[in-house]
Amino acid sequence: MRNNRTLNDKKRIAVHLLCILLLAVTTAGLLGGCGKTGDENSRKAKGRYVEQDIDLTLQQGEEALNLTKSKDGNPVLFTQLNSTQVFRYEYIKGEWKQTSLDWITNLYQGKEIYFQEVQETAEGVQFVRSINMEMLTLLAKSADGQSGEELSVPWLVEQGEYGYPAVSCLQIDSSGNIWMNDLYESKFVVISPESFDVMKEINSAQGFSNEQKMLFATEAQAVAANTEEGVYTIFDSDLNEKGQLLVKTKDKFDMCSKGDEWYQVSEEGIMRFALGNDISERLMDGSMGAMGSSSNIVAGVIAGEKEDFYVLYRQEKTGSCSLKRYIYDAEIEASPQNTLKVFGLSENVTIQDAIVGFQQAHPDIRVEYQSSGGEEGVSIDDIRTLNTELLGGNGADVLLLDGLPAEAYMEKGILADLTKLKEELTGKESYLEEMLAKTTEQDGKIYGMPVKFSIPIMYGNKETMEALSDLETLRSYISKHPDASIFGLADQTYIRDFLFQLYEDELFTANGAVDKEKMKILLELEQVLSVNAKAQIFDDVNEMEMRIGNTAKLFHQGMFTNAGSVAILNYEEGTATDRIGSITDMMIPYTVMRQKSLTPNTIQDFYCPQGIVGINENSKQKELAEKFVRYLFSKEVQGAQIDNGLPVLVSELENKKSEIDIEYAQEIGAYSSWTFEGEEPIEVSAGYPTMDEIEKLIELCKTLKNPAVQDCVLWNIYQTEADQCLEGSIDAETAAKNIAQKVDTYLAE
Repeated sequence: MRNNRTLNDKKRIAVHLLCILLLAVTTAGLLGGCGKTGDENSRKAKGRYVEQDIDLTLQQGEEALNLTKSKDGNPVLFTQLNSTQVFRYEYIKGEWKQTSLDWITNLYQGKEIYFQEVQETAEGVQFVRSINMEMLTLLAKSADGQSGEELSVPWLVEQGEYGYPAVSCLQIDSSGNIWMNDLYESKFVVISPESFDVMKEINSAQGFSNEQKMLFATEAQAVAANTEEGVYTIFDSDLNEKGQLLVKTKDKFDMCSKGDEWYQVSEEGIMRFALGNDISERLMDGSMGAMGSSSNIVAGVIAGEKEDFYVLYRQEKTGSCSLKRYIYDAEIEASPQNTLKVFGLSENVTIQDAIVGFQQAHPDIRVEYQSSGGEEGVSIDDIRTLNTELLGGNGADVLLLDGLPAEAYMEKGILADLTKLKEELTGKESYLEEMLAKTTEQDGKIYGMPVKFSIPIMYGNKETMEALSDLETLRSYISKHPDASIFGLADQTYIRDFLFQLYEDELFTANGAVDKEKMKILLELEQVLSVNAKAQIFDDVNEMEMRIGNTAKLFHQGMFTNAGSVAILNYEEGTATDRIGSITDMMIPYTVMRQKSLTPNTIQDFYCPQGIVGINENSKQKELAEKFVRYLFSKEVQGAQIDNGLPVLVSELENKKSEIDIEYAQEIGAYSSWTFEGEEPIEVSAGYPTMDEIEKLIELCKTLKNPAVQDCVLWNIYQTEADQCLEGSIDAETAAKNIAQKVDTYLAE
């Protein structure tokens, strides 16, 4: 089976040359810098890094290429305008001095190329790397900034198995040697500045994207090359090894040097380390600066002259960039005076980004976000430990209730009443009030509200959609049509989770106990439907690769999201479901619907709340916790350009229509290609949805009133037993009995 989605637009292909799916590698962050803020001595200590904005006055259509440093130590920003002109900006005493690189415009006049980066040596020699429509890397050089020449490098025109070398980085050492890397071949090449022949080839770590920085230059114009995973080897201009940097690699980061010290900027913050030493020091926590926001990609960093740093950020979706300066303030308290603790079972990008913005607006407050649970899920012991802490009057000030036993917390008085806070919010702005009021409600009081949400949709054959209306109707339909492929093609995980969510109200009695007979019927139906949906063809596929735009990531399979939904193109009786949490999520399913003349329907008026925020009733900082919760529902957080759920603030939900007009929408594309043995091939090429489709989706969102929420422990109990039943190790009756017993035990606790 193959499922690929790639960018169609040639320009974006040129800019984002290569994107290969890698498994995420989790590395433990090293603690450094400030101590715990609760400690009295820590509160009295002085000095920490603070963030400052540096104004960038770029023209419409002007994009940042890279950030470097002049021979005088000033920040230098190179930009391109409409792929026709390159500018150099030097930041001198708080003012930008602009110079147009007319020599490069004259050199490539009339040619369709895309500029990638500009490197400038200490002597002022400029090297420009670009790429043409045939994916051929071009190099040009100017010794005086007035006239230039294209460099004829034979290695660049040598085609291998995958075409021309996939160059993503360029550096020039003090001897003028030209360093480049080839992502396809996993190697660095050093080019002679006289003959342009290859002087040396060096094996590199596996590269996965042209955004991955694999070459860095020192202030003395030596070169640091990523020779192994987590290792950068320093080479002098004679190509001799001088030492190694042991770097905790991140998805997106940048580095710079000053003297013998090296600095890394990533979402974790600013780290300092030295050659051969695997112990690093954290100078600034990422949550205290722009690097901690998922909207920002670290695109360049230089060390200033006054214990400071300049960091260039790129905001991909908006096509913008920003520049920040980080400077050490010896007078400010080393740690903020107040600490607010936030807890959730898993990471939440919206909340983590909001923490960054909140701390920037309130430098005297530190927000600590903790999460638990991993790939194995959350166990009963995890929840028991959390419950003990909360019942003891401790625990985090703010709780993200996603997956937690919120009903039990409400009954035991653990959660604070947010009714007045909700009324305050809705008295000033228009929100999706059904979601704020009903997600976590008891006896007319509100104890939790979702910050974002996603909408499950269903589309396909009308008869099979009606058959899914309730458990008995589905059972009757399958008895009459035993070979019916309700879902076209689908794996067991999707069938298991979707049907449980769909019929949950039928599976449990009023007191929360399991109806064993109905659970048995559900499991038996899942066995039949898994066979009919040819679930076995998914067995050898452990991970589904999805590429939207230039970003590769794991295709999340969960309730409402069927990895095989596009198969209804070949299955007339099929019904598909998808979960829409952003406009980009609409691309493939809405293209399929257009091809089949289908329209989306809601599923039992379900919405999937995300970031259900509540306040610990026993918090000693309720006022501070309420301030943070208010911020989560502000325009700044609700309107953030991240594809991590739809906003509950109506004005920002309506504002999703404007995305269709941004450059990102014109350039991004999705392509899905499926090949199964014994199945007809399926290919879908998709772009952004239409304005009409977006408007209708927004109107559907306003009708939703039933939260699709799960207690993660009950969920895992069901999944574990259902899997054994689907695998054939136990029968449906035994599995239903086991589920009932374990649920009873859990509820009794």
